[in-house]
Amino acid sequence: MRKRIIITVAIIGGLTVAAVLLLFMFRTGMGGGATSVGDTSVQYVSISRDGRISLLIWSDLTGKGGSSSEGGLFGSSAQGFFSSADGRRVDWKWKAPKEKGGDFQINGIPHDLANGTLFLVSTKGGQVRVTQLDVDLSKVQSDKQGFEAFANTQPKVAQFIAEAAGQK
Repeated sequence: MRKRIIITVAIIGGLTVAAVLLLFMFRTGMGGGATSVGDTSVQYVSISRDGRISLLIWSDLTGKGGSSSEGGLFGSSAQGFFSSADGRRVDWKWKAPKEKGGDFQINGIPHDLANGTLFLVSTKGGQVRVTQLDVDLSKVQSDKQGFEAFANTQPKVAQFIAEAAGQK
């Protein structure tokens, strides 16, 4: 009887260790950052192990901003904000991130990431307007020069940056 209990405990322990190891193996590497391009601010999130950008949010607010992400065995999330000196603020949140999925919101309004993972957020005239674009972000380098180069290949992004410069 004692031997059967020891074997059962060993099997349960071994299965528990295997389950924890599998969770760690399949967990994504999550990170992100921010920079400015012209009179705009850029925040990005990477949920892939290779550091590819998974989500890109471009705003015409250039004051304080910040973003953070956290991941664990039972879920992950990323969130951030853009603000301006005159008090305007835009908040975003991404719960349970996955490639082109998860619960994503800007100022509490949900957006389906299957429709694109690039967001241009304009606050011109005091009203927040969000343009969602479905473009390939896989080759975008996550630094100022990378975002500038990307903007030069995307007419809508280049126009957004030009309009932001014109409203200052």
